Amino acid sequence: MNEVKKLNKKLVAKNIRRMISESGYTIESIAADLEISDRLIYYWLNGKRTPALENVYGLAQLFNVSMESILA
Repeated sequence: MNEVKKLNKKLVAKNIRRMISESGYTIESIAADLEISDRLIYYWLNGKRTPALENVYGLAQLFNVSMESILA
């Protein structure tokens, strides 16, 4: 049986931070596009929370990347 990896919150935060920086989007514009509060994005960036599946999907579309590249 394959070993199941656990989600690394710090790595997810690092990936999102890098993608925001490279994209040129502001946190406020991302929050507006995803229809969430900018505070929630700051929680993601600090590793306090991880984005819900629907938000990972939205981020992947905004950044034109795979969902896995955000989570792994």
